Amino acid sequence: MSRPLTWTGVIWRNVQRRPSRALFTLLGVALAVAGYVALTGLTEGLVEGAQASHDERGVDLVVTDRNAADVFAGSLREELGPRVAEAQGVAVSAPELSSAVQVNGSIEALATGWVPGSFPFEEMRLESGRRPEPGQGEVVVGMGLARSARLSVGDQIDINGRDFRVSGVSAYEAGFLRNTAIMPLDALQSLLARPGQVTLFQVRLRDPGDEAGIDAARAELARLAPGLSVSTTAEALRASRLVRMIQSTSLAISLVALAIGTLSVLNTMAMAVEERTREIGVLAAIGWSRRRIIALVLCEGFVLALLGGLLGVGLGWAGQSLLTGSLIEGAETSVRTMADQALRAFVAALVIGLLGSLAPAWKAARLRAAEALRR
Repeated sequence: MSRPLTWTGVIWRNVQRRPSRALFTLLGVALAVAGYVALTGLTEGLVEGAQASHDERGVDLVVTDRNAADVFAGSLREELGPRVAEAQGVAVSAPELSSAVQVNGSIEALATGWVPGSFPFEEMRLESGRRPEPGQGEVVVGMGLARSARLSVGDQIDINGRDFRVSGVSAYEAGFLRNTAIMPLDALQSLLARPGQVTLFQVRLRDPGDEAGIDAARAELARLAPGLSVSTTAEALRASRLVRMIQSTSLAISLVALAIGTLSVLNTMAMAVEERTREIGVLAAIGWSRRRIIALVLCEGFVLALLGGLLGVGLGWAGQSLLTGSLIEGAETSVRTMADQALRAFVAALVIGLLGSLAPAWKAARLRAAEALRR
């Protein structure tokens, strides 16, 4: 004796009726969701990675060049440092010069220059070795860079065509710092041919919990020279033109992918309704209401989008890790941010399923039983 089909059983049977078509539709939704998760996570990985590197070193604010396309491309005069340190609410400050460099001719990394005696230099966390001595052509490399370039204390390292000696390996946990070569500021200025220039000033506040004090410090620091921006690292990166361009491009590509996913579901459900005209006529003849027929078709599209969304979130997380790791060394995205992205992408997948099924569902509901049965 056969078991009667339940509502769920009817939906699942119809989804499986054309397995190849259902699989391709599911993959279309999955790729749309994966593209959204991976591309939107690219800039978040950059922002959170840079913020984590400053949080680990206790940096409250950064003073940057407002007109620079990128935080790391900014140019400020090093001589501005004493005025930054004397500003209201500032406990201590330190200049920093950072730039992308090539290590040993093939490895992309970040080089950072700090002034010996400044708080980031003196508080440098080391796994082995010692801090670099000024004027000796020495650097400290992060654990990630040491591993990828197979470096240890005492080895020679080529940075942008100039030889340095590894004096130590840092023990930082933030992704950017794990892949950074740290040297005295004047050595990096010489290497990059940028004498007297820095990328930003790191600032520690006397009372980082005092909101009024933070606002006052920001205002005074911004008045020190034209074109200065005072913010957290994350705010500075999100405001940069390069990051905004990446965000806009990623969003545009994601929207196109989601639109294609919607059309994929629309095409599948429209064909399914066309092929099942007689079946829909039978359902109408035995008393199914238009609302129930609409719900059936919508649920079938919903199931396809649900499965595609789950697969897409997994593919998106994997793609995001590969993308950020290959394009932005040291970028990292927090679990909370990844969960937020996955939730938004999953909701988008469900919306894809509903939008793609809406027109076919309405068409199915308008079929008259007698006309449908004649086909």
